[in-house]
Amino acid sequence: MSFIDKFFRKKPKDVTREDLDAFLTRKIEENLNLDYKAIQAYYDFDELSKDVSAFANSEGGLIILGLSQDEIKKGKVVVKILPKELTWGEEILSKERLEDNLVGKIQPRIDEIKIQPVREGNGSMRVIFLIDIPQSKNRPHIASDKRYYKRLNFRKIPMEHFEIVNLLKLRWVLNEKLIERIYEPLASILEKNAKEFSNYHSPNTHEIEEILSRTYYRWQMSDELNEALNCYIDQIKDLDKKEHFARREMKSICYKNVFEHLKLDSKLFTNETPMKFQLCFEKSTSDLHALLMYELLMKNKTIKDYTNNLFYSGKCEKVLINYNSEWYPIELDDFDDLIWKKCLKEVQENQIIGEFKESADGLWEEALSLIDDIIVLS
Repeated sequence: MSFIDKFFRKKPKDVTREDLDAFLTRKIEENLNLDYKAIQAYYDFDELSKDVSAFANSEGGLIILGLSQDEIKKGKVVVKILPKELTWGEEILSKERLEDNLVGKIQPRIDEIKIQPVREGNGSMRVIFLIDIPQSKNRPHIASDKRYYKRLNFRKIPMEHFEIVNLLKLRWVLNEKLIERIYEPLASILEKNAKEFSNYHSPNTHEIEEILSRTYYRWQMSDELNEALNCYIDQIKDLDKKEHFARREMKSICYKNVFEHLKLDSKLFTNETPMKFQLCFEKSTSDLHALLMYELLMKNKTIKDYTNNLFYSGKCEKVLINYNSEWYPIELDDFDDLIWKKCLKEVQENQIIGEFKESADGLWEEALSLIDDIIVLS
């Protein structure tokens, strides 16, 4: 949940001028996670960099840029700060300029910052900005004045040397654990996935989901990578369904063409028709199992292409087809020319199979892209 969600009880894009008015009446004190700034602070990027980095180095928080402060004092000491009034900025003030300047003045950069402009409405384009800063996964961050800050109650203060050292040590340890517990095993699984996609198989998602269930380490990952992996898992589950229907189509195409060639009674043909295929070599036979036939059809390869690479088996002479307890021998060249090439043509033209192949090829590219992203992060 973002801090905008927390304080406004709405999604950032849904916050309106009326919500700001209602928030003002609640008189919430500035605190560890909340800061008010008049819109004039928009132009002081150096000072804003201190505030933003302080929140990121602490528990995170929300800056309302366009809400002035009402300081409550005891003597000369400020004891609390309340919101005073909305101070609208001219419409020329842009989210992009604010974002670019903040990102450039804080190191390492904080990619998780969300800036939501809220327009005055009623024909006016004047603006107030909600700056949502989560606790950073890459702490500590240094502001433009080369100092580290943290949030303490309603103030930002420089961090002590030991605090900076502890956060740097923590960042190093977490990064090492992240590589060991998340990135390395993920990269290994994605490599296996890419190989399966290239063979037009839908891999299991359990291994990736098990790694991502290590929530303590996963929290250290970027939101972009988390989102990409979630999307990747969803696509694999969708591919699994497509593969099921593609396999049924292939089986139907293959068996139909065998039935036609052998002049068997087509009324007996169903997709569950029991049929067995064997390759007959000079001195041995080998099963031409369904998985191999599936891969050859998907890769547009003939049976002869396959057998020519089996150097240890000698020359393949025939294909044996067993149906209804009878064997039907067919010369390899005849099987390729009269049956298999028809199957290949129909597979290439089949819409269901084509959509599956396109999805598998796309996920092969996605797996390689995710591996590249992980290598960069590691």
